[in-house]
Amino acid sequence: MTSKTGSTTRKRGRGRPHHRSRDAVGRGGIIAAARKLLQRLPPHRVTIVMIARRAGVDPALVRYYFSSREKLFLAVAENIIATWAAHHPSPHAGPAERLASHVSGMVDFARSVRSMQRLMIDECAEARSPEVRKRVKELNDKAVQGYAQLFDQNQADALEPVDPLLAYVAIIGMAEFFVAAQSMIVPLLPRKMSDNELAERYKKFIVKLVLDGLRPRHDTASCASASPSGG
Repeated sequence: MTSKTGSTTRKRGRGRPHHRSRDAVGRGGIIAAARKLLQRLPPHRVTIVMIARRAGVDPALVRYYFSSREKLFLAVAENIIATWAAHHPSPHAGPAERLASHVSGMVDFARSVRSMQRLMIDECAEARSPEVRKRVKELNDKAVQGYAQLFDQNQADALEPVDPLLAYVAIIGMAEFFVAAQSMIVPLLPRKMSDNELAERYKKFIVKLVLDGLRPRHDTASCASASPSGG
């Protein structure tokens, strides 16, 4: 294209932001803005325009980095998971200790990222994009593999081997429902307590519930038959 002064200028690609805009707020800044919005709004109410406004950029910049809303939300979910992965217990801890830390941490995670499961299910697992759905499956497969390591049969002296997929589903369910049902739970409390106190009590309860249920049990019938009879 030729300007009035006779100089030739290159036409900017459709939707491509100016270099100045890209330098000011990058991909990470847009993800951070989306995460802040998702802390107070359900995913279905968060739009690209709202995210752009929160980040202080033009919506074209959001579309430049993320070709669709689905891919943006997938990137947000991956960012949340990466942040969470940094807080995993030491790999040198025993299986029971690692599981206890994980169960407790899942409650903390659900409380701090209230939109995570709706984000993963409504916006990503049920996305129209096959690419997004495939990536969600990969993320969940990796999580289930982590549970499988905890319940490895070579560690049966510490924990009973169980189906890692069912353990994954059950622990997420216990953490997520606790957070989602606060308006129902709080009025049932026998006395006034802070959110943190309630959460700590709940974490201790489900850790005990899970570990007691998964610790190996001796054959009580065999023990009884082996014990000497009373005189």
